Amino acid sequence: MGEVIRWAMAPVMRAWSTARTRDYDTLPRPRDAPQAHAAGVNSDRILLFGSGPAIGWGVLSHDLALPGSLARALSARTGRGSDVDVVPSPAITIRSARSEVAGLKLWRYDAIVLSLGTTDAVGLISPRVWSRELQAILGQLSRNTSRTTRIFVLGMQPIRSIAAYDTALGSLGATHARALNDLTGAVCAARPDAYFVPMPAGLARTPGRIRTAADYIAWAENLADSMKAPLDSEHHGDNRAESDHDGSPTGHPEWLGPDGVRAATECGLLDTDPEERFDRIVAVARRSYGTRSAAFTFLDGDRLWDKSNLGGAPNVYPLAGSVTAITVRSPGALVVPDTLLDPRTREHPLVVGEPRTRFYAGFPVEAESGERIGVLSVFDPSPRLPDEIDTVLLRELALLIQAELRRHPE
Repeated sequence: MGEVIRWAMAPVMRAWSTARTRDYDTLPRPRDAPQAHAAGVNSDRILLFGSGPAIGWGVLSHDLALPGSLARALSARTGRGSDVDVVPSPAITIRSARSEVAGLKLWRYDAIVLSLGTTDAVGLISPRVWSRELQAILGQLSRNTSRTTRIFVLGMQPIRSIAAYDTALGSLGATHARALNDLTGAVCAARPDAYFVPMPAGLARTPGRIRTAADYIAWAENLADSMKAPLDSEHHGDNRAESDHDGSPTGHPEWLGPDGVRAATECGLLDTDPEERFDRIVAVARRSYGTRSAAFTFLDGDRLWDKSNLGGAPNVYPLAGSVTAITVRSPGALVVPDTLLDPRTREHPLVVGEPRTRFYAGFPVEAESGERIGVLSVFDPSPRLPDEIDTVLLRELALLIQAELRRHPE
């Protein structure tokens, strides 16, 4: 497209786009918790951020939209679990992306998927501005994530596959989108941590529907194909807990600092009475693993405090040197088949003294804001064989606790 034509038509296209999308707020879209997961061990943590496919137009659940479809597609390819958080922003542009991503806890994610550009393409944004702003947002993401985090940039979906833009003017936006996609591919190719993922064309149109679950499945399959190899490479050796984005050891220490303490306090559960909703999940854990004890434990400053405790362990004990402190740093489940054979635990007071714990398995629990604030654990005086432990189930039970934390019952 010639620069003169682009410059002359840009105001017309922006006005036309605004008019065409004015009624989108009345369309169906997910209103449930902005996350989805697929069962498995050593789960990949994914952030889906932006507009277009990230919104979930046409379906009422994130499980049916791209987050759920992507979690399942990734898990099927990697053999690991997948947790997908989504931050949908219908009005986002490439210019506003940096401010909207600021404040997100990006260090938590193994991969970030950006979905940007439809509004910019239809508005005929300058290619120079697009390239500059895209490089800026990618740089911001790199600075605020782990060294192993991978960034995937979705290509713009075919413009005329969007019902609102399926007109002659939409063809002008489609031509510009293809040019911007080419630029995006070139920008990503120049970075070691960024990958461009073209969006497939030819989605079947369903009369009377904006998008269907089948559309999100098709997009997720395409995206998961591109994500598998980079994520598998990151998991090789699984050393994610060994360094954070600035290279310091022992993982990101959010749970030790004021943010972690604040998040635990804001749950409003510290030093409160036991609750059946947590006791029920802890009881399932104890019964499922056949252990004498199980607990849901909060980290509160320099102490550990059990919100739910079934068994013979103390309800309050020091954080320093505890296996819980090791668990909360772990990328996933921590399993110690025999505590007397593990140098991290063999001299711990709860191992050499009552309740003489010989087997331990735990999984971190996060607050709604993302900080790790506790652990779900099972433990027993008898050691276990490593292959006896179903860590997938432990993760699922920890996620049930996280769902209860989000409920905030009166």
